[in-house]
Amino acid sequence: MYGYSVGDSHGPTFAYKGLLLKTSDVIEEFESDYSPGIIENITFLNKEAKKRSPYSIPLSVSSAYIHYWKDLLQEANETDLAINIPDTWNEFWEFWGNNQQKAIQAGFVDIKGIGLPMASSTSDTHILFDFFLEAHEAKIISTSGELLLRKPEEREKVIKAMKNYTSFYKKGWVPAKATEWGDVDNNINFLSSLSLMTANPTLSIPGSQTADEVAYYERIASVGWPKGITGKKVRTDISVKQMFIFDTNKAKEAKSYARNLIKPENLSAYVEGSQGRYLPVSQRILEDPFWNELRNTHIQASRETVENYKLAYQILNPAYTEVRRLNIWAQAIEQVCVNNTPVDVAVDNAIESIESIFKKWERS
Repeated sequence: MYGYSVGDSHGPTFAYKGLLLKTSDVIEEFESDYSPGIIENITFLNKEAKKRSPYSIPLSVSSAYIHYWKDLLQEANETDLAINIPDTWNEFWEFWGNNQQKAIQAGFVDIKGIGLPMASSTSDTHILFDFFLEAHEAKIISTSGELLLRKPEEREKVIKAMKNYTSFYKKGWVPAKATEWGDVDNNINFLSSLSLMTANPTLSIPGSQTADEVAYYERIASVGWPKGITGKKVRTDISVKQMFIFDTNKAKEAKSYARNLIKPENLSAYVEGSQGRYLPVSQRILEDPFWNELRNTHIQASRETVENYKLAYQILNPAYTEVRRLNIWAQAIEQVCVNNTPVDVAVDNAIESIESIFKKWERS
């Protein structure tokens, strides 16, 4: 079984319930070649065994990346020179809000500075909000899998992160329809030149422009995430695109197929064929010229982002897969933006829902 987001939303659950086969015997030949973080992010807990083991075959990896219109930014500032984008958290976001007004004055009357989703109908909202939690140094789950949201200091950090995220919508820096977006709508909005910047999980936005070298290399640029509010680098969840083998009578054939697919010559063609939307999991493949073109800001920014990884919360506790599937944080964000729910109330509603999910898992 393979799917774009199935590793994040279902993998830890499948392993916990004993539905998957261990894959150490499939990946052992290439294990030393995997980039840092790959094995950790496919190592799941099995309830019956009470142990963690690799339960999938990693194929590629991605995170969420920031893209912007380089030429529109230059026009808004009436310059042909490169524009310095702040790399500190608050200044970074204020930069886009300030440049929205400059772009409008330059004639781009419908443009917004920031193209972040505010809807519960897209998984992107949850994924991107995780960067804000990390920037505010909120800890949701401990390394032992314990939920930490009732700790006053962690709750307060979550509230600050959500105030930060939703403030862009409240200030009018985000499109009004962002509360109704689906997974592709921030892509469409950005590529229609209706926002100066956006963030997206995968390189699908620049990847869609590879046939147009001017757009890919000169008009659209990608940049790493700014430092968090205390000046530390913001660590990222990495999303490993992975294949699962279920415990069935076809397991032998499935493992044989997987061994062939992950041979470097096959895996390299597979990943490059995705227009560079995902990065290779293999350090050897990452040395290929395709992934090292200096003028390609998209791939360079994506490599920088993925290298600064942390363990995803669903790895620490598989109950969090349901939090992701139900888009709990995105529901809270939408409540704030659409219903004008106070941020602290929306956060407390989200915490209550998450606690209920974790308690259900503890009883299962």
